Amino acid sequence: MLSFMVKGLYSKRSRLRPALFGHLSLLNIEADIREGKNLHFLKEVAPYDNTLYADTEMTRVTVLMFINELLYKTIREEEANPALFNFLIETLHWLHTPAIPMQSFHLLFMMQLMQFLGFQPALKTTSAHEYFDLEAGLFLSSEPVHQYFISGAPARAFEEISSMKFDDLPGFTLQRGVREDLLISLIDYYKLHLPEMGELKSIKILKEVLS
Repeated sequence: MLSFMVKGLYSKRSRLRPALFGHLSLLNIEADIREGKNLHFLKEVAPYDNTLYADTEMTRVTVLMFINELLYKTIREEEANPALFNFLIETLHWLHTPAIPMQSFHLLFMMQLMQFLGFQPALKTTSAHEYFDLEAGLFLSSEPVHQYFISGAPARAFEEISSMKFDDLPGFTLQRGVREDLLISLIDYYKLHLPEMGELKSIKILKEVLS
């Protein structure tokens, strides 16, 4: 992961537009990479895809902020990962698609991101498995001996979303309470498998906007 400095971004003579550097902006860049330095300098910047810069709808912007923070707190890779990159580009295109509702978009994204982080849950094998063990990452037929599990409506929603795609969202609904419970459970699941993740500050705003 590389860090860059942009000189004089807000000056009148700057050739770069501040709008280019929004949450999860995809950019084509020309940069001065200096060996042994932690901070590098940008020379030229242009949008990777102009269709991903038009959204000002509050709900989509808020979901984008949450996804941005989640990625920042969870991805630690130094090497290129083309599969993850392509997944993120596809996600951004779906997020900016007007026909795709945002109420459960973040939940589906969290579920799909797990495969790239190494703790994708095992799918349910029988209807008798009504408990999802957050530590083990699988469904069980009896309540685990520890506190890290979900059951009832959140567990059923977890199972359903785990097999969904983004184009399934227009026909999918969750009650607000179930949606919020599932979000907390998913965050707990992430924290159990990524203890260094820390707190997500954007959750409060996300809940308010989606309510």
